[in-house]
Amino acid sequence: MVTYRLLSITLLVLVIWQGVIWWRVSVQYWLLSERRRLPSRPSGALRAPTERSPCPCCATEATQAPQSPPLPPPPIEHRRGRRRSVDTHRHYCPNPACRYYGWLGLGNIVANGHPNGGRWRQLKCIICGKTFLETVGTPFYRCATPVETIVRALTALAEGMGIRQVARLFQVDPNTVLTWLTQASQHIEAISRYMVHTLHLSQVQMDELCALLSQVQSAPEAAEAVLARWPRRRHRFWLWAAIDPISKLLLAVVVGDRSLTTAQMLVHAVVQVLAKGCVPLFVSDQLAHYAVALLTHFGQWVTIPRRGTCGKHPKPRWMPLPTLQYAQVVKRRVSGRVVAVTHRVVYGGAAQVQTALEMCGWQINTAFIERINNAFRSHVAALGRRVIALAKTMDGLRSQTILFQGYYNFCLPHAALRLPLPEPLPTRGNGSPKKWQQRTPAMAAGITDHIWTLQELLLFRVPPWQQEVTV
Repeated sequence: MVTYRLLSITLLVLVIWQGVIWWRVSVQYWLLSERRRLPSRPSGALRAPTERSPCPCCATEATQAPQSPPLPPPPIEHRRGRRRSVDTHRHYCPNPACRYYGWLGLGNIVANGHPNGGRWRQLKCIICGKTFLETVGTPFYRCATPVETIVRALTALAEGMGIRQVARLFQVDPNTVLTWLTQASQHIEAISRYMVHTLHLSQVQMDELCALLSQVQSAPEAAEAVLARWPRRRHRFWLWAAIDPISKLLLAVVVGDRSLTTAQMLVHAVVQVLAKGCVPLFVSDQLAHYAVALLTHFGQWVTIPRRGTCGKHPKPRWMPLPTLQYAQVVKRRVSGRVVAVTHRVVYGGAAQVQTALEMCGWQINTAFIERINNAFRSHVAALGRRVIALAKTMDGLRSQTILFQGYYNFCLPHAALRLPLPEPLPTRGNGSPKKWQQRTPAMAAGITDHIWTLQELLLFRVPPWQQEVTV
């Protein structure tokens, strides 16, 4: 009898113990599922941290002191001889020992004919006597391939063709096309840094786009015995972009992983093109890294007074600037489909954000940057869906995106930016008259006054420091 009661009590204790364990597991699973359903709250965005989140780009710039440009020398007036017919205002003397080195439009550069009957003109500095070709500092310098072939190949790349497709089309080696792409992307990146700066913007939209590389990732060496059938996966990277929704100007493009470091690099690149003291309204999705990166670059130290008379003084807090405004578009998905869209203001007041958006007649949205993502998919072959023209390295993917950035900002007219002409202009033949003035994002932002060709963009010589460029 005693043994039966002891066995019954033991079984009852085991049942209760198992019930408690299963209850805890079910509660944790339910909390985890609810946490996934709810939008993620930015870590560090709603509270004031005591330390400023580090930015790798800011740390690099702090170690490299910028060199201030010297005072410009006096312009030279040509009073003797006939009037100059060759325009040389976009060229500068490449001799560092010359006092006119790096300065544009001062009259020290004159044309000096075509050496050996070649295509490119020779220029000369009348101060130091330095002679140089007009292709110095461009991808066409000392290039034996015809310029038309290189420009057409790069245009095909910017329009969405793959490197091997372009190589077959122009009957060249794929490595040659890759060399042209690398040189052009480096040159266009320098042009973007030189031309796109001190912008007064009212709104900036940011988003990230998933990209795959063709290099596969094998199983870890330590788990080869256990995971013998590990699926070979491709490397996954993310393309981060920022756009001005009013002028449609593509401000910055960063390729990296989906981490806080890459978000810091994107926000830092946006800060570099903004005018001093300009703090626009930022809009993005619910990714928490944006809030931390914005707080890093648009924050200030605030001293908090002590509440009582005893104890230590509280540490200073890194808090957002009063002018910082940041809103998020929170999308709720069920089985991969968006079922609800809500808005959340992270920095600033809801009334301030609404007032800034009412000036354009909009609400909180990321529609413009999402449209740019579609353009990336269409114009960059490595970003297409279910394609075989994937990039092999992150540098190759970055080169294609930078080429598209320059092509989109300076060479590609945008249908939403066109302006009606005062009077229709007649066209050739019996066609309908021209009623619209086509504009690029660079024209809408006031950076240039005409639509650039890709050859004109690649022939632009970037001066060593910022100065006015007559276009």
